[in-house]
Amino acid sequence: MLTVTNPTAGGYATAYPTSTGKPATSNINFGTGDTLANLTLTPTDSSGSISIYNNSSGTIDFIVDCSGYYT
Repeated sequence: MLTVTNPTAGGYATAYPTSTGKPATSNINFGTGDTLANLTLTPTDSSGSISIYNNSSGTIDFIVDCSGYYT
């Protein structure tokens, strides 16, 4: 689950494996002041890491919940 909260500007966020390039798609779109959640299936890199890209011109807080995994 990827949750965005307290954005100071609208935009989108993308979660992706850290060791790869950022994909051209978004996981969640948001407006100024929104608090929104979206279920995402995001692969990890070989070290188990992900990166989150903030497309907006402002700041934002992210909450990431891992509900499970598969191999």
